Amino acid sequence: MPYPFFSSIVRSCYRHGGIGLLLSLSLLTARAHADEKITFPSADFSDKYQMALGSGKPREIFGYLSMPTVAVAGKIPVMVIAHGSGGVEPKERNFWAPYFNQLGFATFVVDSFTPRGVTRTVDDQTLVSRAANTVDAFHALAFLAADARFDANRIGIIGFSRGGNAANETATLTFRDNVLPQHKNLQFAFHIPMYVGCQDGRYRKNNSFDKTGAPMLFLLGGSDNYTPAAQCVGLITDMQQEYPGVIDYRVYDGANHGFDGDYGVKYDGLGTTSRDCAVLEIDLKTWTRHITGSGELLPAAKVGEFYKKCVSRGVTFGAANTRYREMAKQDIEAFLRKINMIN
Repeated sequence: MPYPFFSSIVRSCYRHGGIGLLLSLSLLTARAHADEKITFPSADFSDKYQMALGSGKPREIFGYLSMPTVAVAGKIPVMVIAHGSGGVEPKERNFWAPYFNQLGFATFVVDSFTPRGVTRTVDDQTLVSRAANTVDAFHALAFLAADARFDANRIGIIGFSRGGNAANETATLTFRDNVLPQHKNLQFAFHIPMYVGCQDGRYRKNNSFDKTGAPMLFLLGGSDNYTPAAQCVGLITDMQQEYPGVIDYRVYDGANHGFDGDYGVKYDGLGTTSRDCAVLEIDLKTWTRHITGSGELLPAAKVGEFYKKCVSRGVTFGAANTRYREMAKQDIEAFLRKINMIN
């Protein structure tokens, strides 16, 4: 739950340079993990086509801001946290946010569902536009960059499943330029997509993957039957050729979807998945779709039929212990050190 009084003290510490007071309160922060619910302006885009080529309608969204629990010299780096199809889960606010706070990051857990009147989309992904998490992440970036406390050049994003798509798609220049037309020089400093869906996440423009060039680390589950790692590995290795030394990935053998959860392994018989669908490549200028490998064109009129034949239900998620989460922690920290986001 939020702790408004404590949050106001922390804000006052940074506003008036009271680092000593902040340090004296750090133990309390670690125990209580105070965060503050903050509303910010975003937009509704009906789909990813509109995100690339159209405009959206204003929408207010909110997120949960928490500050570092260690002393930070100068402006504070921020980690935007994008949730998956289950909405904001306890692990985002109670594990990942405190973890990054201890590394010296402020964190902003963005809720893309509740403000739109939806709790989860596991059974039906059409309940919230599949552009929503990405658009909200872009607007969170602009909102945080305008705050004098934060370092606009050190705002990163981590996302899980649907939020992993946001962590991937926010590295795409066309999406950035269209959603944030007034902020052409603003971009995320790094991207960490976790168990992301890549079946239709392959975007090209002028024979390029159209990335910002910011460092990326993909963390995938080797036994993921929801968003299979294999659909991502081909995309990642192709992107590595265009952006050498920028994009890295890990596949954790035996890990399910949601491997950072500590609530046991669960099965949802109604969860929809495109694991059996051919991987598509989408042209960002024309929004035409091609099936990778064969190069076969998939006309817009046949997209519905295509997915009707290949989308299925029944997904496994979660973990029996924290093994994979600990592996992810170590890989993330090593990544952040490599790209000089932490010492």
